Amino acid sequence: MEDQVEQAVEIALSSNSDPMIKQQAMSFCNQIKESEDGWQMCLSLFMNARKRSPAVRFFALQVVDDALVKQLNGSGKQLDNTSLLHIKDALLSYVQREYSPQSATDADAVFMQNKLAQTITLFFLLSYPNTWPSFFDDLLTLSSIGGPQLSNGRGLQLFLRILVAQHEEIADTLIIRSSEVARRNTIIKDAIRVRDMARLASAWMEILVQWTSRDDGYLIVESCLRVIGSWVSWIDISLIVTPQYMSIIFGILGNEALRGAACDTLTEIISKKMKSSDKFDLISLLNLPQTIGQLLIGSEVEFTEKVARLVNVVCLDLVRILDEDQFASPLKENTENLLQQLFPFAIGFLANEYDDTSSEVFPAISEYLSFLRKEKKRNMPLNPARCSTLASILNTIILKVKYDESMDWSNGTDDSESEFLEVRGRLRLFQDAVAAIDENLFMDSISSVVINSLNGEKRDWRDIELGLFELGAYSDGLRNAAALPTKGQGSSKAMEILNDMLLKMTNSNVLSIGHPSINLHYMELVVKNSKFFETHPQIVPQILEIFVSNIGIHSSYLQVQVRAWYLFYRFIKLCKHLMGDIAETALNAIGDLLVIEAEVSPKNDGDSDMSADGTDSGTFDGRLYLFEASGILISVEPVPDEKQLHLLKSVLTPIFSDMEASLSRPPEGSQQALQIHHDIMAIGTFARGVNDGGKAITDPVREQFLLASRAILVSLETLSGLEIIREASRFAFARMVPILGHRILPEIAVLVSRLLSESSTSELIDFMSFLGQLIHNFKGQSGILDMLDQLLTPLLSRVFYSLSISANGSTDEEIQQSDIKKAYLNFMMGLLNNGMEAVLTSDRNRQIFESVVRSVAHYTSTSPDPSIKKMGSSIYTRLQAIMKAM
Repeated sequence: MEDQVEQAVEIALSSNSDPMIKQQAMSFCNQIKESEDGWQMCLSLFMNARKRSPAVRFFALQVVDDALVKQLNGSGKQLDNTSLLHIKDALLSYVQREYSPQSATDADAVFMQNKLAQTITLFFLLSYPNTWPSFFDDLLTLSSIGGPQLSNGRGLQLFLRILVAQHEEIADTLIIRSSEVARRNTIIKDAIRVRDMARLASAWMEILVQWTSRDDGYLIVESCLRVIGSWVSWIDISLIVTPQYMSIIFGILGNEALRGAACDTLTEIISKKMKSSDKFDLISLLNLPQTIGQLLIGSEVEFTEKVARLVNVVCLDLVRILDEDQFASPLKENTENLLQQLFPFAIGFLANEYDDTSSEVFPAISEYLSFLRKEKKRNMPLNPARCSTLASILNTIILKVKYDESMDWSNGTDDSESEFLEVRGRLRLFQDAVAAIDENLFMDSISSVVINSLNGEKRDWRDIELGLFELGAYSDGLRNAAALPTKGQGSSKAMEILNDMLLKMTNSNVLSIGHPSINLHYMELVVKNSKFFETHPQIVPQILEIFVSNIGIHSSYLQVQVRAWYLFYRFIKLCKHLMGDIAETALNAIGDLLVIEAEVSPKNDGDSDMSADGTDSGTFDGRLYLFEASGILISVEPVPDEKQLHLLKSVLTPIFSDMEASLSRPPEGSQQALQIHHDIMAIGTFARGVNDGGKAITDPVREQFLLASRAILVSLETLSGLEIIREASRFAFARMVPILGHRILPEIAVLVSRLLSESSTSELIDFMSFLGQLIHNFKGQSGILDMLDQLLTPLLSRVFYSLSISANGSTDEEIQQSDIKKAYLNFMMGLLNNGMEAVLTSDRNRQIFESVVRSVAHYTSTSPDPSIKKMGSSIYTRLQAIMKAM
C-alpha cells in the first residue's frame, strides 16, 4: 500500500503525467486524506527506516496533520487515547533515531524539518500540559543525546524550529483567531510561563554561550536569537533582561556573521510593551548611544538597516514616554536627555543614501514631529535642544528630497525614480509638520534653498529641480493652510517670501538649462500661483511666450508637451482677465496644434461597437484643452466683436470641412468614426471656452454655433449606430446650450429623437442626465414642453424595459440597474421641480402615468439604497397629489 501511495503522489506532482492518470492519482491521494485510518498508514510510511522521496514523506505528514487538526477542531472521527499515544511515541522515536549525532542517515531537508516541527507543534496543542506535561523536558533531552547538555546540533535545530512553530500557533499577533482558539492559546501560554519558561530561558542562554564560538554554530545561534525575539513579546521580560543575558547578546553584536540576528533580537526586546518607567530603565541599561556608534563603524548596508530599525523603536518609545503625563518630572527630564543623545542617530539614518534604510526611521521622525506639534498647541516653547533637532531634521529632509547623481529624470516611468518620488512625498509631509511647528525656521530654510538654486550660471539640473520642488512645497503649504500661517503678521510675511521667490523665478534664466523637469516645475508653479500675476500683470506676456514655445506646448518631450497643454489652458482660464487683446497672436502660435488627426489602435480597428478608449485618447484629451483655451482667448472682454468672429471662424471652419470630408469618404474601419468623434468633441470643448471667456455672446457667434449643431446632426444621422458618436454629440450640445439658448431647441428635438432610438441601456443614465440639464435650462418654454411631451412615453418605456431585465446575479448589472433607478428618479424630480409635471398627464402620456406612479412606489419600497428611498418617497407624494387633481 505504501508503494501505491508513493506512486500516486509522484504521478500527481509530475508535470509530465498523463492528465487522466494524474487525475486518478489525485483522487487516490484525496481518498487517503479523507479515510479514517489514512493517518496510520501515512505515519508508518513516514517512520519507515527506508526513506521514501521527500515529496511522499511530506504528503504523509500532511495526512497526519489533517487528523490532528480535526482533533483540535472537534470535527470528523476523533482519535482515542491509544491513537494519540501511538502518534506521540512514533514522533519521539523518529526524532531519537534521526536527530541524534549517531544517526546513519543524512539530515532531513530544511522544508522537511519545518514540516516535522509543525506536526509536533499540532500534537503539542492537543497534549500540553495535560497529557504531555514533560514536552519541553523531553525535547531538551533529545538535544543532548550522545553528548553533553545541548551539544546535539541536529536535535537543537529541530528543537528551535518547533519553538518557532509554537509561537506562530499560539502567540503571533498577525494571525486572526477565533475566541475559542484564543482562549486555548492563553491557557497554553499561562502553563508555559508557570511550568517551563524559566528552564527554556536558561536553555536559550546556554545555547548562545556554547554555540556562538563554534564554527558550526551559526544556524543554531541565529535560530535561538529568532526564538528569543519572538517569544519575548509574551513572556516575563525579567527572564531575558538580565546583565548576564544582555552581555551575551551584546557580545554577539561583535560577531559579523551573527550581529544582524542579535540586533533584530534587541529590537524585539525593546519593543515589548511595559510601563514607561520600566521601558526607560531597559533602554538605559542597554547604553545604546555608545553601542550604536560602535556598531555603525564599517557596517554593511543590510546591518545598517537593522540598526536603523533598532534606533527607530528606541526613539519611538522615548517620544511616547515624553508624550505621557502620568509620570514624575525627573523621568521626563531623563527621557529628554536620552532622546537627545539618540535622535542624532535617527537623523543620520534619515540622511542615509539608501531609501530602505531611511524609511526605517520614518515612524520615529513622524512621532517626534507630532509630539512637538502637540507641545506647540499646549503653548510649550521649543527649548534650544529641540530647536537644534528640528533644524537638523529639516536640513536632512531638504538634502534627501534632491535627485542624487545616479538618478535621471523620467517623470516617474522608471521604477527606481518612482520609488524615490514615493519617499519624497512622505518626506514632504515631514516638512509640512516642521512648518507647523516653527514657521520661521521653515520659511528661512526653504527660501534660502530656493534663492540659491536660482542664482548662478553653472548649475546642475538637480539643484534647480530641488529649488523649484521646495518652492512648490512652500506655496502648497501656504495655499492649503496645511502648515504655514494664513492669518495675522505671520501670514503676510509668508506671502511676501512666496512672492519674492516667484519674482526671482520669473526673472531668472533657469529655463535656459533646457531640462524637461525644470520646464514642468516652472509651468506648474505658474499655474498654482496665478494670483501672483494680479500684482505683476506685466509678466503675463512673458509667461505666455514660454507656454507657446518649445519649453511648453511645443516641447519635444511628449509627456511635457501633453501636460503643458493642460497647464496652458489652466493659466489662460485663471488669468483671462489679465490677457488683453492677444487672442490673434496666441492662436497663431498654437494653430499648428489645433489640427485633429485621429489614430486608431489595431485592437479597435473595424470594431462596430468601438469606444474612444484604447485609441489616441490620452493625447487627444490633452489637445482638447487647447481648444478650450482658444475659446477663452477669443472671448475675453478686450477682443473686438469683429475680431472675435474672425478668430471663431478660423477655428470652426477647418473642423466643419474635416467633418464634411470624412463623411464623404467611404468608411475604412474605425478611422472615419473616430475622426468625426474628435471633431465633435473639439466643437463642444471650444464652445465651453467661448462661454467661459466672459464676453457677451453676439448673434453672429451664435449663428456659427448653430451651424456647428447642424453639422453634428448630419454626422449623427450618418453614424448614429456608433456609441462614441452619440456620446460626443450629447457632450457638444450640452456645451452649446448656454451659448445658443432657446434657439437650439429645434436641433435638440432632432438630437434627442435620434439618441433615444439608438442609445444602449448603459447610455440611458447619461441621456436622462442630459435631459435634466435641458429641463433646468429651458423650464417654462413651450419648445421644451413640446419636446418632452413627444419624448416621455418612449423614454419611460425604454427605462421600464431595462429595469425589468433580471441582473442574473451579476454585480455590474445590479450596479447599472441601481444607477438607472437613480437617474430615472432624478429625471422625474427635475420635471416636478421645474414646473413641467403637465407632460405627465397630457393626452399623449396619460396612459403611462399610472405606470410611473407604480414604478416610483415599487423602486422606493424595494431598493436597499437610502438615497433612492428618500427621493422616491418625495416624488411619490407629489405624484399622488397630481393624481387626485386629475
